[in-house]
Amino acid sequence: MTDATPAPAPTVTLRLPNARHADRVPAHITPEQMERVRQAAYNLPQVVKPADYLPDDAPGFETHLDGLGLILLQKAVPHQRPSRWISPGLIDAALRHLDTLGVGRETRALMIERSATLEALGIQRQGDGWDRLYRQHLPLTYPAWAKPGTLGVAFRLEVPSEPVWLYFQDGDKRALLAGIAGNPSWPHAAELAAHIDGLAERSEWCDAKAMDSLLPRLQAECLRPQSLDALKQACTRAQDRWERQANEQQTLSSLNHELAFQGYPDSFPMARQLGRKVTLFVGPPNSGKTYAAFEKLAGALDGAYLAPLRLLALEGRDRLVARGVPCSLLTGEENVPAEGSRVVSSTIEMVGTGTVIDVAVIDEAQMIFDNSRGWAWTQAIVGVPAREVIIICSAYAVPAIESLLGLCGEAVVVREFERKQHVQLLHSPVPLQALKKGDAVVAFSRREVLMLRDQIAANGHPVSVIYGALPPEVRRREAERFATGESHLLVATDAIGMGLNLPIRRVLFSTMTKFDGVGDRPLNESEVHQIAGRAGRYGIHEEGFTGVLHEAEPGAARALKELLPRTPRAPRHFKAPVAPNWWHVSTISQRLGKTRLHEVLSVFMDQLKLDNAHFEVAELEQMLGLADELDRNAASLSLKERFVYAQAPVDTRTENLVQDFLGWTHEHASRGEAGRPSFLDTVDGHSRLDRMEQALRACTLWLWLDLRFPGIYGHLDEVVELRNMLNDGIERQLKAKRPLWQSRGGRPGGKPREGGGGGGGGHRKGPRGA
Repeated sequence: MTDATPAPAPTVTLRLPNARHADRVPAHITPEQMERVRQAAYNLPQVVKPADYLPDDAPGFETHLDGLGLILLQKAVPHQRPSRWISPGLIDAALRHLDTLGVGRETRALMIERSATLEALGIQRQGDGWDRLYRQHLPLTYPAWAKPGTLGVAFRLEVPSEPVWLYFQDGDKRALLAGIAGNPSWPHAAELAAHIDGLAERSEWCDAKAMDSLLPRLQAECLRPQSLDALKQACTRAQDRWERQANEQQTLSSLNHELAFQGYPDSFPMARQLGRKVTLFVGPPNSGKTYAAFEKLAGALDGAYLAPLRLLALEGRDRLVARGVPCSLLTGEENVPAEGSRVVSSTIEMVGTGTVIDVAVIDEAQMIFDNSRGWAWTQAIVGVPAREVIIICSAYAVPAIESLLGLCGEAVVVREFERKQHVQLLHSPVPLQALKKGDAVVAFSRREVLMLRDQIAANGHPVSVIYGALPPEVRRREAERFATGESHLLVATDAIGMGLNLPIRRVLFSTMTKFDGVGDRPLNESEVHQIAGRAGRYGIHEEGFTGVLHEAEPGAARALKELLPRTPRAPRHFKAPVAPNWWHVSTISQRLGKTRLHEVLSVFMDQLKLDNAHFEVAELEQMLGLADELDRNAASLSLKERFVYAQAPVDTRTENLVQDFLGWTHEHASRGEAGRPSFLDTVDGHSRLDRMEQALRACTLWLWLDLRFPGIYGHLDEVVELRNMLNDGIERQLKAKRPLWQSRGGRPGGKPREGGGGGGGGHRKGPRGA
């Protein structure tokens, strides 16, 4: 009888996206355990992504963690989600976490909540471990600052990792704090205090009366965790800027101080001398903060309302006029003075920095984070010369704005507003056929808005539409149709997320992705809150709801459910964007003997990097491109004229408009006048919708140029008449029952996201106002 030989056990192999990483898995970890970790990668706190180590645009973004010896668990999906990695030494902790909590929707919600708690405690991931933000009072001896708590320094120190991992498992905050207990001292506090005492003595000799304005500048530096040497240098630079302002005021040009690049706030001397009172009006949409700001502005001796869009500048003027306050209008394309006016309502780019006023209201200041236009909020916040400045913003923008004003030596008062009712999440998606009067459907491109409008109108509902390519006058009329009930439903891009207060009961997302100029990406917390916050209006709809369409992509409802409870956050490592003004351009040109605008702007971009702790150059790609064309095709124009032209609101994606623009500049340079625009003869109020929209952009550009080059453009009566005709024609088509998407010769497979949503602030990536 032969002995039976037992069959060998089946071999289980590791399933990893990168086979090389199998060698990094600790020997005691089984393939089954590793697979558990890999499958749960999106729910494990031990797992990291490249952005936890590097900025998104850093070279070698996806390969950096490989070089650190981490194990790739999930590959990146372009424009959707980043890759996920884990350190070999944290696999055991990840398994213990899974044994305790498992995976599921409830677990993900817990992780989000506990991560937010850690962030509030100043605890953040640092490689494989964790560190915590601490703050310590500095032992100053300068008499006026010797009181404890006058000035503090922030620093980060490593904390034990095990209590943090346990907190993710059990949520016991008391045990977490006990595990990382301690009140560590910063070892360099005495040396830094001695350095600041020396700066204080020097400053007192310079101008003892202005010492209170130095303290916020030093505090802004000390609250940025950094090395002792870097902090001493930063405090010295802050004191230097303060001292220059105290000594020179308006008598000396900041030309002698590296073009004011290392002290951007000091390039607005009138604002710096006022001792401005600054108040932040903070709250969600529909919380009454804008109403309160206009109440203050209406009672001012004189003032300015600085709006993010021409549409809101028009509404701002109408608000004030309705209160009996004469108000002028100033936007990129028009200057409409009012008799007896003491207030001006303008777009943010048109802020005046040369005349002192009583009150300035800066609206939607969280737009300072916008890549294309954030520079305009930096300029207004720092430079508007008003005795009282009211800044309306979302809560997540407060720290960045406070820091920016701290660099100006100005303290800030924060006034918080609560929304009268909260937005509730609908339990299930809503089919198109189940839409009700008062609903607003949100899409993120002109194409999708028109397609949805056609589908909803086919079901018998009158529909209003709002998207970025529509002129403000038409958007106002469409909004009024919805507000009065003439139309039952609204289809809009995220243009409704800024300033338009409409009687919307339900905001329904048609998709949870948005084209950002490069590719489709998921909506972020800020966008979701801004748009969903338009649901519910106090006194009309006592409740507001948000949800997704049944026809939205799979996962849209889950994405909204996850994003809505999250608190929007400012970008990490934010620096205030700055764009050049004429003073910068002329100074660089005179000092370096450069006459080509492209070269001058390139110097600006390089020089501003000398102070990259707080500021960065705004996106100037479009301005640089136009400058190069102007240097070649309109070189005989003065540098100032070319600089003004380079800021024009040209939609560079519309080739015909770019060519028309360059032709006008060439005619200006060669003949001294732009001639008669061809668009006056090629379109009327009965043309196709897309042609009328393009012609309106040309009208807007022409009026913008005429405002800055009097006597060169002209033909204003004809252009304004055509603009009014096109506005009427567009409104007529939008109100008609005839399908619009098909009528323009479009097709679902055409160029995606044409004329994308946005807030209607144009498609350029450079400064817009001069």
